[in-house]
Amino acid sequence: MPLHVLRKIAGHGSLTTTQRYLHPDRRAIERVGEALTAHLSGPRRAPGPEVAPPDSPRTPPAARPLNRP
Repeated sequence: MPLHVLRKIAGHGSLTTTQRYLHPDRRAIERVGEALTAHLSGPRRAPGPEVAPPDSPRTPPAARPLNRP
């Protein structure tokens, strides 16, 4: 959970107060590090939505151009 969200839930006025009560265990830190490493090591994709060509089967029928003579 993001620290700033936890601060609001706890009703603290500053992040410093919230941090005083946090005592993460070593294994939790290791798990987060492993998850971050796996995420950063994964395949790279361009940001934003994936664009399919107009004749792609994934394009809804209403979005396909009509082929009229």
